[in-house]
Amino acid sequence: MAISDETLKRMIAEFGGFELSEEELALVRPELESYLAEVENIRNLDLSAVMSSRLLRAAEGGDADA
Repeated sequence: MAISDETLKRMIAEFGGFELSEEELALVRPELESYLAEVENIRNLDLSAVMSSRLLRAAEGGDADA
């Protein structure tokens, strides 16, 4: 997923970040693109057979004051 320099600059400004030079943007871009690729990999995971952790409850055992 390619992000233009203009879009990246607007995103940084919107989040209150530092203004970056073209050279600094070139250093940031590979890390950002790597992060976005990993997010896409996570989106493509088949989790249909995984039980939601929100449904699990820990067994309350023992005495916490002991």
